[in-house]
Amino acid sequence: MANPSIVADEDAFLIDILSLLHPEAKRNSLRRMIDHGRVTVDGDRASRAKQEVPAGSTVETLSRTEVEGPSRKEVVPEPDVLYDDKHLMVVNKPAGLLSVATPRGEPDTMFDRALRWVSKTQSKRVHLVHRLDRETSGCLIIAKSPEVRDTLQSQFKARSVERIYHAVVFGSPPSPSGISTSRIKETRDKRVRLVQKGERGGKEAITNWKVEEKGPIHTLVRIKIDTGRRAQIRLHMSDLGCPVSGDTRYGRGKASVNRLCLHATSLGFDHPYGDRVKVVSDIPSKLMSELRRKSL
Repeated sequence: MANPSIVADEDAFLIDILSLLHPEAKRNSLRRMIDHGRVTVDGDRASRAKQEVPAGSTVETLSRTEVEGPSRKEVVPEPDVLYDDKHLMVVNKPAGLLSVATPRGEPDTMFDRALRWVSKTQSKRVHLVHRLDRETSGCLIIAKSPEVRDTLQSQFKARSVERIYHAVVFGSPPSPSGISTSRIKETRDKRVRLVQKGERGGKEAITNWKVEEKGPIHTLVRIKIDTGRRAQIRLHMSDLGCPVSGDTRYGRGKASVNRLCLHATSLGFDHPYGDRVKVVSDIPSKLMSELRRKSL
């Protein structure tokens, strides 16, 4: 028997098209179907209820067995949970794992791991508050309600969230500490770069850095960012002449430890229903191995 499907007559949000396909289902039930990977648009797994679906696109809903069979469970490991309560959680994202799926519909993301973990014990949906680049590891906040998500995102916008990273860089910065301020611009091909003097456009990017330890070739740098632009730390470290080790786009290529040596070490934020919270993730051993490496 074929899966239920519908062709969009006009441009619309995914949730509205699903309401036409399943008129008796509540919108929260439809959102859960999306969260659990049971909705596709032209064959690609959807991830957002407010995803814009062009006219002529085919929206299909999959059965639970198609999505939650043994093969899917095997590729979605348990998350490394650093902090958890009924309102939010902070997870330790591994390097190489997407924060959330792209339109390609990747089966394993940090969002997927958190969703499956929360749904087992609390029967709640989860909401991504912010993102980390795929190659970056460390602290990532996930909310358990839209209200908590919105409150935390407001804190990010107001720059009241303390975001600390550690990076192992090639060489060393020009001084023991400093602040890099510039503007970062996204190009037409979706890449980002620093705006050069005399150019217009771009968004403000502020990176505070301090040398913590020097190795034979590399340096461990503590980094506090006031803004969260895409690739901000990598661009600023490269601009200082000490690119992040393992940076294949703005640096010197792959590192011996086979990862980008950038880690989100801690997050400090005001809990929407409590006191200020600080969550810490230890610096991965691979970063320290790269720091102490004696030869290229």
